[in-house]
Amino acid sequence: MTKTLLPRLVPAVLALALAAPALAATQSREENLANPRGWSAVAGMDPREVREMARTLPLSANAGGDQPWCDRKAEIESTLRHDFDEQKVATGEEGTALWGSALMGTWTMVLERPDATSCVIASGIGFSEGANPRVFFTRAGLNG
Repeated sequence: MTKTLLPRLVPAVLALALAAPALAATQSREENLANPRGWSAVAGMDPREVREMARTLPLSANAGGDQPWCDRKAEIESTLRHDFDEQKVATGEEGTALWGSALMGTWTMVLERPDATSCVIASGIGFSEGANPRVFFTRAGLNG
């Protein structure tokens, strides 16, 4: 059974909205596509730090405290496809992968580990068909 990603992202999104009211303002789809936005999977941490932390994290079901969502690679991929209509768009450096949905306008940065575990390290809005993946790697501070 696929778990939904939404309950895991809500606390991070709420923390961001409370910390940065200007980002919480409603924008049109066109504005989001022209200026993609993103945030770290752990509020207040740089995505590069989250990536390094995620290299050794346990699966979220076995974790204590706040951490990025880590699960078996197949579970993360299934959830991104099912809940957000995202597909893998590009692979970056050091095991990172960009997933995006032109339908939903969302994007997710995933760390793919050699042990068949993946962790969501950043996500955002403003993805569109044909978008340059480097833009999203840069938004996540990962340089693609």
